[in-house]
Amino acid sequence: RTVRDVIQDPLLVLAFMLGVVAFTRWLEERFDWVKKISSAVVCTLLGIALANMGVIAHTGPMHDAVFTFAIPYAIVLVIIGTDMRELTNAGRPMLIAYGAACFGSLVGGVASGAMMAAWVGPETWKLAGAFSAAFAGGGMNFAAVGQGLEMDASTFSAAAVADNLSTVPYLLAQVGLFGILSATFLSRSGVGASASEAVGEADEEAMRRRWTDTELNITDIAILGALPLLALWTARLLSGYLPAIPEVLWLTTMALVAAQLPWARKLRGAEVLSYFALHIFFIVLGAASVLSEVAQAGLPIFSFMIALLVIHVVVAYGIGWFARVDLATVSIASQAAIGGPGSALAIGMAMKWHKLVAPAVIVGIFGYALGNYLGFACAYIVRSLVG
Repeated sequence: RTVRDVIQDPLLVLAFMLGVVAFTRWLEERFDWVKKISSAVVCTLLGIALANMGVIAHTGPMHDAVFTFAIPYAIVLVIIGTDMRELTNAGRPMLIAYGAACFGSLVGGVASGAMMAAWVGPETWKLAGAFSAAFAGGGMNFAAVGQGLEMDASTFSAAAVADNLSTVPYLLAQVGLFGILSATFLSRSGVGASASEAVGEADEEAMRRRWTDTELNITDIAILGALPLLALWTARLLSGYLPAIPEVLWLTTMALVAAQLPWARKLRGAEVLSYFALHIFFIVLGAASVLSEVAQAGLPIFSFMIALLVIHVVVAYGIGWFARVDLATVSIASQAAIGGPGSALAIGMAMKWHKLVAPAVIVGIFGYALGNYLGFACAYIVRSLVG
């Protein structure tokens, strides 16, 4: 048997993927550039590289199992691990800025879908929904909505690559925008960058450790292991009775209800286990990307995503300016929507907006739940517009 045949064995594939997760976490602990893009994104890039070099297969039983269970686990656990009452601590300017960012993603998805459907093709309405969902909470929403809408596999792979490659360039673009728009926003809001500065590196590290380190006991592990399975079973049952409502929305709703229960909020380790599940999922997501197919489908999809991002910026920054929200808050809220709470953490540290990091992470986590609803709404609006 060849090495490639051995790596295709489901048991070795799983062992190999777990090794990749450990390796990327080791990288993040030692290199600042990995911290800026996160170990989860590195998992995607390694998944793409390893699969296209023939080290692991593009598909297989283990891949199917990850697609089936990793996203439900991540959705349920990340929502359960979040006390939604923390939204009140984010502050009015952050809530306005994040609401504007999500609205910008919805408008961008609808407008881009309506304008570019003839070029992008019949999957346009699904792409609009998946990208709008992703740009309200991050890559997990893209995967959930893309799967829920049963997007074509090659289109899904190409769009997933585009989504994963958007976070860092958008972060860099925001740094440039901050320099260009600072004077305009300062004259409007009267708040400069200095109002958001410095509380120290301890807060940064504490926020990061919330997702990577925890104390667990057997009870926590058992309940956190069972809850997503119970939620997935119930979601499938309900979607069978009411097929018009996608399974992932039932799943999200049940997680939101469970998160309000006092005993659920006492469980330890939900964020860490959800982040672990995302790492595994991102490896498989990258491995599913056949570069030849991505290149073939790439230009229309990348162009669609860029058009959506441009509209997002115009709407999010425009509303922020009219509402007299300071530019730093608008920028980090937009990053939380586009790349999720991890990228909000990254831009907050890079730009020394330490006081804004915790509020931005809070709204970014809330986006994991909101993004799924927004994505399906966008998809169905675009489908109604383009026929």
